[in-house]
Amino acid sequence: MKAPSQSDMSGGDAWQIPLLIVLVVMTCLSMTVVLRNSTPGHPNFWHAVALTIVLCAFVPLFVKARFSFGYFAGISFYSMIIGFFWASYFTPETYDHVVARWSAVASLLLFLLPALFQTRPLPRWLMLSPQAMRRVMLVLLALSAGVLALGATYGFALVGLSQSEQFRSAFPRPAVLNYLIGWSIGAVLPFAFAYFAWHRRYALAFVALLLIWCSYPVMLNKSVVFGGVWLLYLFVLFRLFEPKRATVYSLLILMLPGIVFYNLIEADWIAPEGALGHALRFFYGNVNIRLFGYPTLAMNYYSDFFAHHPLTHFCQIGIIRAVYGCPYPFQLGASMAEAYHMGSMNGSLFATEGIASVGPIWAPVSALVCGLIVSFGNSAASRLPAPVVVTSAGFAVQQALLNAPLSVCLLSNGLLVLWLLWAISPPMEREEGGT
Repeated sequence: MKAPSQSDMSGGDAWQIPLLIVLVVMTCLSMTVVLRNSTPGHPNFWHAVALTIVLCAFVPLFVKARFSFGYFAGISFYSMIIGFFWASYFTPETYDHVVARWSAVASLLLFLLPALFQTRPLPRWLMLSPQAMRRVMLVLLALSAGVLALGATYGFALVGLSQSEQFRSAFPRPAVLNYLIGWSIGAVLPFAFAYFAWHRRYALAFVALLLIWCSYPVMLNKSVVFGGVWLLYLFVLFRLFEPKRATVYSLLILMLPGIVFYNLIEADWIAPEGALGHALRFFYGNVNIRLFGYPTLAMNYYSDFFAHHPLTHFCQIGIIRAVYGCPYPFQLGASMAEAYHMGSMNGSLFATEGIASVGPIWAPVSALVCGLIVSFGNSAASRLPAPVVVTSAGFAVQQALLNAPLSVCLLSNGLLVLWLLWAISPPMEREEGGT
């Protein structure tokens, strides 16, 4: 079966419009799992329905755009902004909801224009030969194993997911090592998995996944436990469907079960305290609430917090902090945790570089700059097949861009490293056999 490439996309397929409208509806239903009160009985419900329809105006942009890294990231951000727009009608937080809503809409628009449509390829002189790239990937796979082993010498814990946060800060490591671990988990190993899987080197692809899973005792981050499954899910999905369709499916397929499970429990068809009820709550708690809901909730809480506190003016960035100082801890998530008692809640570029740094009025300008930066990923990935781009960016989008400032994603989470790997990669042809 031949996987569709980026150049195969015509952008005018009729299925895109209804499928993207379904995404709007499903995102609102998924947010009901998070909010619980966004139901027809709420006085703002029908007003929210009427105005959320406005967000369907973004559908022609996605229809017109070709598939790219920016398209993959843009669909996830689109769903996040839909969720925030919807949630703003049901939240008890006291900020200017009207200004916040339309600031988010304008920010999304200005982000998407470059992120979707700036796809100029990088010069060909940057890329390696196929033979050299294979050697580089083998070396990087070995180096990643060494980095994780070195990290384990500073401490590790074999504990369950529920206990991981208690031990996460118990093993301090040098800052340089933290960067190397972040680059390995966020960029090198996902790309290694996608690269080797695409070339049918399945044993080496499995080694990359195994290293991601083995990093859990060192990092004590539950995202790496689910991360290997997430990467497999993306690779298979983008091999089965053309890229733009698969991008929307990647969200809808995960949202739908949680919506069904939540409503079955709410209707008392399944006992919430039974074994099945616990399993279903675990699913929608980690998927609908944590994976999809938290980025939206972060925008809601950042809007409330910075309506009553000084803006950061980008002081969360280390260089700016060193020169001008900052009234907040290095990670804004600590301030959010203290104010809202929901754990450390870092926000995406819309929350951090936008709402927190410059406020809702200027947030669209910040989003435009961020969109231009993200569009460099389109250029770096222009020669690569969609399954490789999306699978290797699986952590970069769902675990990083949606949950952390762009500056942190670029440096700490390895987004720049991933773009470099894309830039030096030659065009990929499938190889027969495995290793």
